[in-house]
Amino acid sequence: MKEFFEKNKTFIGIIIAAFIIGGFIYLSKPTPTAPPTTGKISLPLTTEEQKKEIKEPSSICIDFKEAGNYVGEYKCVTGRVDNVYTSAKGNIFLNFCPDYRTCPFSSVIFASDSYKFPNPKQYQGKIVEIRGLIKTYQGRAEIIINDPAQIKVK
Repeated sequence: MKEFFEKNKTFIGIIIAAFIIGGFIYLSKPTPTAPPTTGKISLPLTTEEQKKEIKEPSSICIDFKEAGNYVGEYKCVTGRVDNVYTSAKGNIFLNFCPDYRTCPFSSVIFASDSYKFPNPKQYQGKIVEIRGLIKTYQGRAEIIINDPAQIKVK
């Protein structure tokens, strides 16, 4: 056996080098990823994706009473803000009906984003367009507003 290795040192060295190089090549390849999905995705958006959605909004707005038909979609929803309410926790609600409990749509600005909206009362009594992902909360449609660019006063 020793004689075999002595005669084939160069050949064995080349084989070992080939395995090492092949290993490096294999490890340097990127791992395969799943193919991109098509259709609607229901995952929450990142801030960058939200900004893209705001910049490229749907040009057609739907009435706030019909927002429930578009849950899970990015839409422009329009209507007159009946009242603006700030909760004890600092969340700001744009209500489109006199009684928010029976209204089919609402919009909320969470306290963590309220600093971006220095005068939310400016929307009260105004017809607005709100763009974003329509979700459901307590059985009613809503859009979470986290950027002033999502609201446009008509």
